[in-house]
Amino acid sequence: MSQGYELNIRDYWNIFHKRKWIIIVSFFAVLLTTIVYTNLQPPLYRTVAIIKIKPGVGLSELFPRQYRWRPHELSDYAKQVVSLPIIKKAVEESELIAKDAPPEELDNLIRAVASSISAKEIEKTNMIRVNMVSGNPQEAAIVLNKIVEVFKLENIKQKNQQVRNVREFIEEQLERVSVKLKEAEDKLKALTLKGVGGSASYIIGKIAQLESRRADSLTKFTELHPDIIKVDEQISSLKEQLKDLPEEEFELGNLERDVAINERLYNLLREKLQEAQIKESEKIDDVILINPAAAPRYPFSPNKRGNYLIGIVLGIILGVSVGLLFEHLDTSIGRIEDLENATKSSVIGVIPYFAGNGRGIKEGFKKRKIFFARKIEKEKRLEKLQSQFITNQKESSVFIEAFRILGANVQVIFGQGDKIKGKCILITSANSQEGKSIITANLSVVMAQMGYKTILVDTDLRRSLIHKIFGLEKKEGGLTDILTGEIAIESAVRMTTDFLLGSASADDILKNPWIDNLHLITAGTTFPNSSYLLNTEKMDKFLEVLREKYDIIIMDSSPILAVSDTSILVPKTDGVIFVYRAGLTSRIALRRAKSQVESAKGEGSLKGIILNNVTPEVSIDTYYYYQRKYYSEKEDIHKEKNQDV
Repeated sequence: MSQGYELNIRDYWNIFHKRKWIIIVSFFAVLLTTIVYTNLQPPLYRTVAIIKIKPGVGLSELFPRQYRWRPHELSDYAKQVVSLPIIKKAVEESELIAKDAPPEELDNLIRAVASSISAKEIEKTNMIRVNMVSGNPQEAAIVLNKIVEVFKLENIKQKNQQVRNVREFIEEQLERVSVKLKEAEDKLKALTLKGVGGSASYIIGKIAQLESRRADSLTKFTELHPDIIKVDEQISSLKEQLKDLPEEEFELGNLERDVAINERLYNLLREKLQEAQIKESEKIDDVILINPAAAPRYPFSPNKRGNYLIGIVLGIILGVSVGLLFEHLDTSIGRIEDLENATKSSVIGVIPYFAGNGRGIKEGFKKRKIFFARKIEKEKRLEKLQSQFITNQKESSVFIEAFRILGANVQVIFGQGDKIKGKCILITSANSQEGKSIITANLSVVMAQMGYKTILVDTDLRRSLIHKIFGLEKKEGGLTDILTGEIAIESAVRMTTDFLLGSASADDILKNPWIDNLHLITAGTTFPNSSYLLNTEKMDKFLEVLREKYDIIIMDSSPILAVSDTSILVPKTDGVIFVYRAGLTSRIALRRAKSQVESAKGEGSLKGIILNNVTPEVSIDTYYYYQRKYYSEKEDIHKEKNQDV
């Protein structure tokens, strides 16, 4: 696409239509690859078991204020479920492997199960989801349920061991507290028998009360307040009394406090010991199986529907991308707008693709020719080339109408609003195989039909085809013979008689009276240095003679980028017309060819471009279809009139 040209929906549609096979092949390649890959994958089944964990039993229940169940313990349980010891025991008990199997085989099986199982806590709950993936759904359910069962049993064993440890701990502490309590009670009893009354305890309690009262008063008054001073005096008095008391009074107070504390702790330990004994007699299980694993019916992988849908989407994306990429990398031109933008020259003719061999233009549209490097027999090539000669076509042919439009445009360009007189036109192309010779031959016929005395000169001395198109067997006696002085110009000109002796029949000549306006000079005998002949004064005089005798001189020249002959002829002409075969030559080569023409003759020497071999996949105006329909209807009306007569 040319720069500055924005693509619209129709442009994209043309691109997709043009690259449809690339898009279709890319799409099905991705889709088939996805289908094959999906079906080659082994089916995998996922089974799920959900377990609930109650808060831990032991210190958390026996001493709830001193111990709380922590949420992170749930993740510890999740790790324990999928631990290797649990899996190993489950595998051994599920009999997935023979008991006498070698250790390596057992180890491989355990690792395979471990890699296919996972456990994760469910958020905001005290439950765990355990997943297992396997190619055998029944086996996956059996193994997973066995793993949960082993985990429950191991958990019960661990919890019972914890309760046993707690009970032993309580018994040990109870024995220690009992000994301390008995010792304190014995000492208290001995002091009581001595007559110690416990005055120290009373005084100490009284001092504590006064100190509390003083602290409260300091929040309202200063230390100099009478009430504060009075309390301080009372405290000092009581402390003096304590100094006078014997040590037994102080010991009695401490013993009474120790006895009270040990009694409370003793009673608490006895109560907890009874609870621990009860718990130990039970089988504690804080793992509850909420949802046991069941054998799934359908595999979760591969997801065929999902994969096929992804394959379709990726196929479409890749197909379109490859189509656009090929379009972007394709430097050839297929649109009239692109051709004009690339060369800054007008397209003066659009020649539709013609299949040849008697087949109509409609069939030619249906089957576009694809160019591959292959050898074609000369007879068939010549037959096909001659079938594209407009003298072999119906008057209502769209192919002929395209050349008539081209002839009208040539008349406007070189006649400048009037009849063409003594003009020399050179027709060339950037590269070979662009249809230059057949277009030159057909254009000369059209110009003769328009009443112009036309002469067609074959200046393609390297690879001449004009004489073959007109049915002449030999090219000798032509241009090279004139320039070497072997024959005169009059002797080299081929006219009606020569065409009659060629492939044309007398009926064809009688049906085409305009053929008297068309003359032909063939390429002549092969000459080793054709560039030398074309660059001589004889060539200039030759053209001067033709300008005096003919209205229009049309020269079929070699491709300008292939040989130097064309660059020599360009300055001798009144204008150059390019033939460009749609989708064949890159725009870079086309620009270089135009630059070479302008270097030889100057800017504006390229008068127009003929876009050849246009198909609906490239760009063609519906005007041609209209013309075909119009002439078909006209022929039908004419036939009806003849029948009535």
